[in-house]
Amino acid sequence: MNAEQPLNQQGQKSYSGTIKNFSKERYISSDWSAREWNAVWTKSWLAAVHVSDLREPGDFVVFDLGPESVLLTCNAQGNVQAFYNVCQHRGVRLVTDHTGNTENFRCPYHSWRYDTDGDLIYAPHQDGFQEGLPTQTLCLPAVRCDKALGFYWINLDPNAEPLDAFLKEMVSIMGHYEFENLTLVQDQTVSINCNWKAVVDNFSELYHVHYLHPQHRRFVDCTESLSECYEGGHTRVWVPGAKTDSLFSTPDKPTDLLTMQLQAFGLDAEQYEGKVDEIQAAIRMAKRALEEKEPFYGNFSDEELTDVIQTNVFPNAILTYQPEMLWLLRLRPHATDPNQCYLDKLSFERSPRDAADRPPESTDDLQEKRTEHTGKTNRPERNCFDYSDVITGSATMTDTIDQDLSLLAHAQKGMHSEGFQGPWLNEIECRVSHFHEHLDTLIRHSEN
Repeated sequence: MNAEQPLNQQGQKSYSGTIKNFSKERYISSDWSAREWNAVWTKSWLAAVHVSDLREPGDFVVFDLGPESVLLTCNAQGNVQAFYNVCQHRGVRLVTDHTGNTENFRCPYHSWRYDTDGDLIYAPHQDGFQEGLPTQTLCLPAVRCDKALGFYWINLDPNAEPLDAFLKEMVSIMGHYEFENLTLVQDQTVSINCNWKAVVDNFSELYHVHYLHPQHRRFVDCTESLSECYEGGHTRVWVPGAKTDSLFSTPDKPTDLLTMQLQAFGLDAEQYEGKVDEIQAAIRMAKRALEEKEPFYGNFSDEELTDVIQTNVFPNAILTYQPEMLWLLRLRPHATDPNQCYLDKLSFERSPRDAADRPPESTDDLQEKRTEHTGKTNRPERNCFDYSDVITGSATMTDTIDQDLSLLAHAQKGMHSEGFQGPWLNEIECRVSHFHEHLDTLIRHSEN
């Protein structure tokens, strides 16, 4: 492994930490949400924008977070900066488009204009301002912004610790995957009737996988997964890939999903009848054979060539990745209602191909569809929908995530029951416990 030693591990090694349970109030209380906003959201570094969205002068992206909106821009010198997305005249949201390219930003209300450095460059009828027009004071307020792991991160706290200190071991864990070299192929946002932490919890444990995601047993071994907990509330899980789940008997023939993986690397699935347990090694060898043509494969250990790895960066970034792909699942709280949140899913590939020629991903049932691209930038359009659209089948985020979404709103309703006091966690849910323990630490620190 390329990572620093974690605080605790569960799976291949016995978990040495303490599982701590907690009350349900953090999922349903508006007071708790306000405490979180002050202790977490206004103090944490958040993955806001992939570097590919801010490469040309004039590129911009809007990142909404609770009641706030942040505008990230690329100026004429190619430097990326972040600002509060609010006109200094009367408080109107300055930019409403999610992404784009412009020479300057014009407020739609009274036509105040700002350049890509956030400076006020024009206001109509300037002689009418009796106290003058102090442009230095009326520029867009800056937001902390820095780059790591292929993304620009923002922090609403001007006195926050540096990004590299916040990420701690996360750069050494993921840096060699070179996420900056990936291409965005799908951009989705779903609104969910549940608290944002319930979604983080869901993607922090494999306790539910055998029961909710039966398709996983056909191409990954969740039973032999390894969970790791790191300082700062960050966690990681390794799931052995290119094999079937060891809890169940090994099939005589490669499963449909293993067959697709074999074929993607020029291997004949029929040669592995009765030898399914040899597929993982065969795919690793096939990837090694491509190192001259695809040198990035040389970055990885044998395990990394086939395993599906998920790293959760506190508080809200969930990165699922293999050498050829990345999903960034990002939670954002609702501005006023603790029973609602937003889940962004940004899907990346290293070498995008036509749909018929795409290598299969070891993260789902391979039914993922790309979003249509916009004409000018070739960037996929952002597709926003409600979780009810997933339930009815009019939208999908892959079968696995769709299955999760089918239950999360029910879990949120159950949180309000007088018959439920709070989670009672299993050791398999050690990453859930670790996340909430760090959350509690931050809230206590902010209130003392």
